[in-house]
Amino acid sequence: MNHAFLRPTRLALACTLAWPALALAAPAADSAYRTDKQSTHVEDATSKGVSQVNMITCFMSSMRPDALVNKGSYIALVDENKCDPEARSSSGNSGSSDSSSNAPSYMNAIVNATRDSNSDPMRVRAWIEEVEEDYSATIFVNISATEAPSDSNPYGVFRIDYCGKGDVGPCGIQGYLQGSAGGIDYFEHEIDDDGMGAYTSALTLTTAGADGGAGMLQMSEAGNSFGYSFAYNANYFRRSDGTQDQCFSRDASDPDTGASVWRYGLYDAASGERINRSSGFPIEYTANGKVYNGHMGYWGLWLPPEASGSIASGATVQRVEYQADQPPLKTDYTLVKAEGRLMKYTKQTRTLASTDKIRFQTWVFNATGFYDGAVPNRNYELYWDDAAGMFKVTGLVECGNNGCTTQTLAEEKPVAASYFAGMGGVRGWSQTLGGELFIPLFGVTGSVNSAAINIIYRVQDLVYPADMPASLSCLRECPTAATIAAYFAEGSTAMSPYVPSTYQNWQPTSFGAEVAYTTDSSSAMLRDAASQGVSFTDREALQGRTQYQHGVRTGKLFKASDLASMVCQHDTTKYCDQRVDELDVYYQWETGPNQWNQFAAVKDASGTIVAFDAPLQVSYGVPSGAQYGAYAGKSIVLQYGGFGELWGIPGHCVSRLTNEAVSCETPESRHVPAFVIPFDEVLGSVSNASAQMLVKWLDREIRFARKDVSVCAAAGLTLPTGLTLPTASGLQDPSDSASALYIGAKPAVTDAPRVIHGDVKY
Repeated sequence: MNHAFLRPTRLALACTLAWPALALAAPAADSAYRTDKQSTHVEDATSKGVSQVNMITCFMSSMRPDALVNKGSYIALVDENKCDPEARSSSGNSGSSDSSSNAPSYMNAIVNATRDSNSDPMRVRAWIEEVEEDYSATIFVNISATEAPSDSNPYGVFRIDYCGKGDVGPCGIQGYLQGSAGGIDYFEHEIDDDGMGAYTSALTLTTAGADGGAGMLQMSEAGNSFGYSFAYNANYFRRSDGTQDQCFSRDASDPDTGASVWRYGLYDAASGERINRSSGFPIEYTANGKVYNGHMGYWGLWLPPEASGSIASGATVQRVEYQADQPPLKTDYTLVKAEGRLMKYTKQTRTLASTDKIRFQTWVFNATGFYDGAVPNRNYELYWDDAAGMFKVTGLVECGNNGCTTQTLAEEKPVAASYFAGMGGVRGWSQTLGGELFIPLFGVTGSVNSAAINIIYRVQDLVYPADMPASLSCLRECPTAATIAAYFAEGSTAMSPYVPSTYQNWQPTSFGAEVAYTTDSSSAMLRDAASQGVSFTDREALQGRTQYQHGVRTGKLFKASDLASMVCQHDTTKYCDQRVDELDVYYQWETGPNQWNQFAAVKDASGTIVAFDAPLQVSYGVPSGAQYGAYAGKSIVLQYGGFGELWGIPGHCVSRLTNEAVSCETPESRHVPAFVIPFDEVLGSVSNASAQMLVKWLDREIRFARKDVSVCAAAGLTLPTGLTLPTASGLQDPSDSASALYIGAKPAVTDAPRVIHGDVKY
């Protein structure tokens, strides 16, 4: 079973810190820049073990039962991506240039919060729908809250019981979490599809005032058990797995304390008000008498999987607009949907010298002359070393089903700029420069003037039907409807889904051998020379070809009118694909089974397609200082998709066990943004061509600075003994009608959602 509650999240249970207030000036004290809340949590090896606790905490707070007590049953939408750090750090608000991965993924919940009197506990009953491609379940949750958190009792007095199950059978996942003045107890058990015990986690935490406590955590998975004992006071945190005893400082100002931010806000530099983007709106879709809550935005349509696969172009959806103290306003729109989407990449430039030490990735087909020992047909990480006048290779990038990791080389390898001359230059990708890049190096034989060479990087935009070029051409990786179908046919021996002569075509192309396409603005489709739509959405067939499991993407397409610009510099009788990189604009088409690689938009009553704002691209001048590493003093490119959604900060890996920076292939490592943009009007400002803006971090993790264990011992901090862990005997099932905690059948609620990830709409 693949339960949302099982994925680790960003909240920390046991440790909180007080950070010093900053001296503030203009913008005004009552501006959003000043008043928007910031949250800080601690990330530690124990965080992985209590991930379920943190997921529950995130879900419960995002449903806002505290704000709607005795208001009846209501719908709350919880963005699963914001409660899931694995989704966050792999696509990441701060770490991914492919901003489509930041589209919301909502889980639907029915919530009912009641309180009989001011002396009675608040009771919350919730039915959370978990729907995936091949799995659906309901998570039944019962909460009783008697006392709110306070300085003397940081956890309050409460108990949460939950059970996740399908339509029939026992609880696939079951647990409880309870807090009191004495601390926290938590227990969870999950069974696999065969009914055998698969995962158990138990935690006890005892408090000794607001700044001290101790606890034990024990986990068991697939027959393997491990755990920790830990203790903390106002200054230190001590943890042991039974073999390794470690000590950490809780001093936030310690220079070795690590920090990463997962959400930022962007604000007007003068007024301090939020910079908002018209990036989308909530919708409702009704099918077979059932109402589905979703989202329509710049990156397309999101609906629960059971609805997304069946909704077709031309369907009616309703925009939901929230009004103060009134029911939401609902307006009909017509869906426009295509089995692919066209993206436009617009040229930007900066000098090679200005990218000194900024890392990027490039694919190396022929490793001859790259560096001794290099392997061909691999993806490498490198940077331009301006002082040395050459490139330096730092790692090998390996990608699989769980994302990409960089294997750091034992020592950096120098590569002369002339290595890339025969290819016309370097084609690569850098999140720090906004995505795809090209460094023109045609004809380079010796040293280069890095101040005179302009790197070309791109602003990425979705192309709406009215803006699709009438005709496009392609020289490399050019699919047709027939070649895609042939490649994915059962038993196919085809090498790729592309026209064979264009597959990995790095050689000059004869005149007339280019692949031509037309576009159909009425259907938002790319069509081949046979007027067939270039699309393929068979998920099972795509998964059978691992390289294309997320869809098929063309090479770089260009307007037919630009064909003359593709003539090779060294052979004027042929076209060269690398010349595409010099164009002001090129395009790429992608098709696949996912909502994020298909075009979707809505038309209003007049037939006009509603266009949403693309992510805003801004420049950030990284301050000087050791905490910014190799990026200190550099200018990097960031993308802002809306409040809380700022990404593009380069990343690195840290150890879950020691909190120190490590190579990404190290066991128990995790990928995090490499530095924090400070909450500061000078050091925390960004700009684009027309405006200066301020950045404020909203959700930050810190990682304690590691110290010698003798430091904790000298401070009198000892590990606990004799603690008793909670067991399965404390489990209660809120889905069982015979239980005292039975929450009843899920109510039928047809009103629009009242809460969208913590935001109470009405």
